[in-house]
Amino acid sequence: MEKANEDKPAARVAAPKPRTRVAHVVLGLRAGGLERVVLDLVQGIDRARFDPMVIALDEPGELAPQLATMDVPLRLLLKRGQGFDPSVIGELSDLFGREGIDLVHTHNPRPHVHGALAALAARRVTGKRPRVVHTKHGRNYPDDLGRVIANRMASALSDRIVAVSDDARRVALEIERGSARRLVTIRNGVDTRAYKPGDAPRARRVLDVPAGVLHVGCVARLSAEKDHATLITAFARVRTSHPGARLTLVGEGAERASLEALVKTFGLHGAVSFLGHRDDVAALLPGFDLFALASRTEGTSLTLLEAAAAGLPIVATRVGGNPEVVTDGETGLLVPAGQPAALADAIGSVWARPDRARMGAAGRALVEERYGMKKMLSAYETLYAEVLRLA
Repeated sequence: MEKANEDKPAARVAAPKPRTRVAHVVLGLRAGGLERVVLDLVQGIDRARFDPMVIALDEPGELAPQLATMDVPLRLLLKRGQGFDPSVIGELSDLFGREGIDLVHTHNPRPHVHGALAALAARRVTGKRPRVVHTKHGRNYPDDLGRVIANRMASALSDRIVAVSDDARRVALEIERGSARRLVTIRNGVDTRAYKPGDAPRARRVLDVPAGVLHVGCVARLSAEKDHATLITAFARVRTSHPGARLTLVGEGAERASLEALVKTFGLHGAVSFLGHRDDVAALLPGFDLFALASRTEGTSLTLLEAAAAGLPIVATRVGGNPEVVTDGETGLLVPAGQPAALADAIGSVWARPDRARMGAAGRALVEERYGMKKMLSAYETLYAEVLRLA
């Protein structure tokens, strides 16, 4: 029997590389597309490489409890007022230093301004400036000179700007005069395994909508920019030729009372349903015959992506990134914003088409090709790694 070589050194085990600490700075996690993209990022990012946290400047928001199930911490810094708050800069920079943040990822203008300045200030505290990535989720008021100037300043302090659509990219380049070298496009992603064609009869029973009648659905926050008033006005016109038609609105927001009053004005009680916030949207979408979105401004609407993934033909306004999601005449129809007559005609036209199912299938194919969740996550992971190499 050979004697064990007790003098042989043990094999050296490499220490695991420390994870990159990423801070997502938002106003809050309300029920909206931007907020859901943030949740998708912190949940789906490679946690062996990245250690995410979320910092909210206004409120936790109704989606915040989901972070606990993902083991992602939430920090709340109460910003004073609706505009710029210098006191938050110091609080944020101290937080970045205490938490050892390597990368700050901001979402939309006010978090961008505060987050970019705080990252710069953190260098004085720790000697190291966290890298800054900003996602431009929409057009961000290109006609408001004050906001445009603020966006320009914050962009100059950021390592990369992400546009979620070609339209947002144009605004960043042509109006906010951002650097093309630092601008990238990463389209929002949707889980096509969850959002897919499903059991339409069952969904209609859940929604209490009879079979055979035109059923228009919309999933969007009840806020002014989504312009549900135009959709309701258009639906009132649709009802003149389709008396049994139904409209289901999923979402909550500040405009609900005024929209309910508008429904009453048009005598649409019983034809229009307000469901509020729902967590079972994927199961409800198959109960719609078509999806309608009357927004006045958009980046890349997650609800449009989800509706298309569910195989629904879409009627939407020709604004922002909507034309990149809806191919006019092939996966749905596009109309001008703020024109209820055009919206009503488009809804009636799609309902009358014998190839509605083909339109829906084409929409799902487009989402699978361009807007997959894995594609989005991989693009952000690559971007993070690229930015961190700049340090």
